[in-house]
Amino acid sequence: MSLEKKIELLKKIREFLILNLEIKKLMKELDVDEEVYNAYDKVVDILRSPNIKLYRMYYDAVKEMFYEEYGKKRKEIEWYPTIDYKKCKNCGKCINFCPRGVYDIENDKVVVKYPFSCIINCNACATMCCENNAIIFPNKKIPVKES
Repeated sequence: MSLEKKIELLKKIREFLILNLEIKKLMKELDVDEEVYNAYDKVVDILRSPNIKLYRMYYDAVKEMFYEEYGKKRKEIEWYPTIDYKKCKNCGKCINFCPRGVYDIENDKVVVKYPFSCIINCNACATMCCENNAIIFPNKKIPVKES
């Protein structure tokens, strides 16, 4: 598969993830029946594993994806987590939370294995981290390119 096709697939997955967040937000606002919301949530959860697998399989393409809103390729955007191992308890919450599979286990230790898969300006995993606040992000958000 060509790099361009891989990038096209990853862009579609990115759109899918964004759309699902928007749908869930709207369902909350509309106070959709909890059974319907939970059923939708289960469907999204089923797709989580293959989406992570694709992000990992095509990591070369992830780094080459061009982000219009930032005017750069992903590999040029320095937004990704680091782990303070003095604080990390290896609880694995970050691994279970991240929808793009940024984290993995190596030598029985949580690592940031796929940093450029991280969603730019997202730091939600840091709030899911154990109470030790072991996940660290850059101090400033990445600014969107002015039109």
